[in-house]
Amino acid sequence: MILKGENLNVKFFMPILITGGSGFIAVNLAEALLKLGEEVVLFSRHSPPKDVRRFLDSLGGRYQIVLGDVRSRERVEGAFRDFQVDRVFHAAVITADAERERRDSRSIIEVNLLGTIEVLEAARRNNVRRFVYLSSSSVYGENAFDSEYLDEGSTIPIPDTLYAITKYAGEKAGLRFKELWGMDVIAARVGTVFGPWERNTGVRDTLSAPMQATQLAMRGKDAILPREGRRDWAYSRDVADALIGVLNANLPHYEVYNIGPGVVWTIEAWCKKLMEVYPRFSYSFAISQEEANVSYYSPRDRAPFSIERVVEDIGFRPRFGFQEAFSDYMEWIKQFPDFWKGNYDHYNQQG
Repeated sequence: MILKGENLNVKFFMPILITGGSGFIAVNLAEALLKLGEEVVLFSRHSPPKDVRRFLDSLGGRYQIVLGDVRSRERVEGAFRDFQVDRVFHAAVITADAERERRDSRSIIEVNLLGTIEVLEAARRNNVRRFVYLSSSSVYGENAFDSEYLDEGSTIPIPDTLYAITKYAGEKAGLRFKELWGMDVIAARVGTVFGPWERNTGVRDTLSAPMQATQLAMRGKDAILPREGRRDWAYSRDVADALIGVLNANLPHYEVYNIGPGVVWTIEAWCKKLMEVYPRFSYSFAISQEEANVSYYSPRDRAPFSIERVVEDIGFRPRFGFQEAFSDYMEWIKQFPDFWKGNYDHYNQQG
């Protein structure tokens, strides 16, 4: 266990546990929560990168890092018991591509589903106030392409990959725990996210297209796009705000919420903005999928989210449109210019 940032803020609530605590969305959540004066427990197999820890230290507030695997009942229960956890974001996941599915399907299922059960069981035993399960746009599967908008109530999930199947199973398991034991469980279906602190963690195989294009520009390489890449790309800081809104909502009316920006833009437009910042950078369109060096992980662009529920019921208002997200992302890169140097994956960031 690593203890950081003691003493600096008044504690209004008991600690918030974030599983997968060294991951991309988890770090954005920790940043936002610490700025609100919350106490945070980051539960993860590995400590966050050095740059992340230094940044969180600079925010004041109080956070703990607990090293453990969500498949370990002892480690999970210990985190709940030792810190008297009050609320939970369950974000631990293997975001698998097809190659990992072929290579290591068992681990995907164990972490994404059985790990979720371990965290739900511990939350039940320790009477947490609210449990927010971070689900995914991937649960819509084949139905993601046949609607104008993806709606929580009317678009039926048809998950078609191990990642999507286990995320949807985790959703349903959490809501079954709610029915059986009266737990306060909410599933938040997070859209396609990019933004500060995204990196190759070793278990995140589907790195966002904006990040891929930006890294190419920074390295002096041109982007070759499969197509224009039209989607409601969600900025990570907006996602954190929406998730915190769900966590703290008083008497929410729904069990499932889409989390997205409510606007659509293209990776081609992102590349055009990159050309203004990196004059040597350019982009083109691939003649074949194999030629592309930016991946969208799907041959088609899914429909955008309807976000009426989270806007009207939770009061979420996105802060980052296309231009705002681009400007903020470029400022973050200036602040942490070495974060992506080399491979900069989760494992060579230790120490």
